[in-house]
Amino acid sequence: MGNSDEQRSNTDSIRLDRRSLLASSAMVTAGLAGCLGDDDTTSEDGGTKTLHLLSDVQVEQAQQMFEDAFDDWAENEADTNVEPNFEYVPSGEVRNTINLRLSAEDAPDLIFTSVSYHAQFGLRGHLRDLEDIVPSSVPDSVRMNLDGREVYVPGNLQMCSSWYRQDVYEEAGIEWGTTWEEQLHNYEVLDEHLPDDQDPTLYVANGSHPYMIYGHYHPMLSNGSQFIDRDSNDEPPYPVVDQEPHRSRAIEYLEFLQDAYEYSPDSVNFGYGEATQLFTTERVMDTKYPARALVNSFNENPEIAEHVKMGRFADTPAMQAGESEYQIATIGEGFSVPTTDVGASNPELAESYIDYFMSSDYYVDFLLTVPLHRVPADLDILHTDRYQANEIVQASPEYVSYIEEMAEGARFYTSLTGEETPTTYWDPLIRGTEIGPSMLAEPMVGRTEPEEAVDRAGDRLREEIPQFEEQFAE
Repeated sequence: MGNSDEQRSNTDSIRLDRRSLLASSAMVTAGLAGCLGDDDTTSEDGGTKTLHLLSDVQVEQAQQMFEDAFDDWAENEADTNVEPNFEYVPSGEVRNTINLRLSAEDAPDLIFTSVSYHAQFGLRGHLRDLEDIVPSSVPDSVRMNLDGREVYVPGNLQMCSSWYRQDVYEEAGIEWGTTWEEQLHNYEVLDEHLPDDQDPTLYVANGSHPYMIYGHYHPMLSNGSQFIDRDSNDEPPYPVVDQEPHRSRAIEYLEFLQDAYEYSPDSVNFGYGEATQLFTTERVMDTKYPARALVNSFNENPEIAEHVKMGRFADTPAMQAGESEYQIATIGEGFSVPTTDVGASNPELAESYIDYFMSSDYYVDFLLTVPLHRVPADLDILHTDRYQANEIVQASPEYVSYIEEMAEGARFYTSLTGEETPTTYWDPLIRGTEIGPSMLAEPMVGRTEPEEAVDRAGDRLREEIPQFEEQFAE
């Protein structure tokens, strides 16, 4: 890996230890201050400020990049003495944590988390305009412009694709399928070729698992269908999945999923991890996932890594008829800076730190903690020497090309339903309520017919939307 501790100098190692001690000390101090009701961010002599970062990043190597960058920034760039307060919370708790802090006017100075949360808080007017520090090479498609304010600095994207065992395909005398018909044919051939303890493909059919939709929504979108549509933030989102032409296109995709699931393991109880675990252990021959499938192959089963190749999602019937284009949906992470009226103490320092981090080697090394899975939002980084030196990046030039090709047209999960402005509704409404995962999963396992699943999703959306309108208005 390009950012392992072994590759750093002794000086850096000493600094890491010092940095960890400082971070722990600062967090304890901040926690005690909070308990005592003391919001002062300066020391007794009034000369030191605290920069408070809140994030749900859990990988320790990635956290270390934030902290190492702070050391250099504080020493060389900051115009005052600054102490760190790096606070990491579990992903499942970050939204409520931020909500509580904003409501109590006790906001951190900067936030690094999923784009969907930044959209929500930005629509409420709680985030500063960061236009001046968004790198110019970040595509417009992944920026977040709310009423003329760029409230989000994109840090990375995660782009799904298919990953398959090229050697197994060659042994079976087939190539990666470019249409649904070709893929079903390949599954049939592989089913005859493989031993009984292996399956041709993996389609996750756990409708209660919110992450399941990440591997399914791209083909549905490319076939000309989506769940809700929204023209602007002045109007509430409205369901279209059960209205033509979306309904017919969604049903068509669900019928394909029914056929494809015959060649998949029974995955009703699978979590998100099985999407890579079964592929890495050679239980299935293809999976739908961001690049972590490739990363895990290098880390956990290097003997197969050279045979793992990226496969584009197949052309859909709507694409073949010229009625739709290839669409890729993406999720991502990045920075935002809360405003002082919700309690942020040092927003100018926060912006200075973000600007420094995003233009530093620490940012590149942060991305390389999970190479290609964390795709740089700043596309210029893809071809830098530091990024290209990573062996996993070198192993998949086709995925790098795919990223560059699709990034300009990529659609954030938060903005799938609006061309001009993002909506906060997609992620919690479609995924969090299980409306989307259930619609996609239930026909696969024979619980409902595709037509019934689509119509039920439309009905459920109409029931849920008023509740979300009320929730986000609070």
